[in-house]
Amino acid sequence: MSDILSQEELDALLAQVRQQEQDQGPGANEPAPPPRAKAVAPSPARAAAPGPAPAVIHDEGSNLELILNLPLELSVELGRTRMTLHELLQLGQGSVIELNRMASDHIDLTVHGRVIANGEAVVVNESFGFRVHAVDSVQARIKKL
Repeated sequence: MSDILSQEELDALLAQVRQQEQDQGPGANEPAPPPRAKAVAPSPARAAAPGPAPAVIHDEGSNLELILNLPLELSVELGRTRMTLHELLQLGQGSVIELNRMASDHIDLTVHGRVIANGEAVVVNESFGFRVHAVDSVQARIKKL
């Protein structure tokens, strides 16, 4: 089974998560009804792909597990700048590039190019790390995906 979901499948799963959050509004303390089994038809792009048939998704709980286990690429951005191709070609060892941020400014944590948090760079066991100072709410992060 392929681990890659189509955009349509991702959108459907996100809509399901949003609907579950809305349904849990004021009566969130009440027990949730048991999930109903259902089959999900594969997208046309998947149906044409060679290889084993995609698995049938049995209930809403497994849909949520699928989306929560999707790998995402995180990036930490110190700053940006613009330069001409000529300036780029002139770079060499020891060149310094001035960025658009002050050294005291927080740096951004991005997921697929969208900022979800900011913080500072730290050193952990001789590797760089990231200490979060502020992070978007779960709902805001889901909307940005």
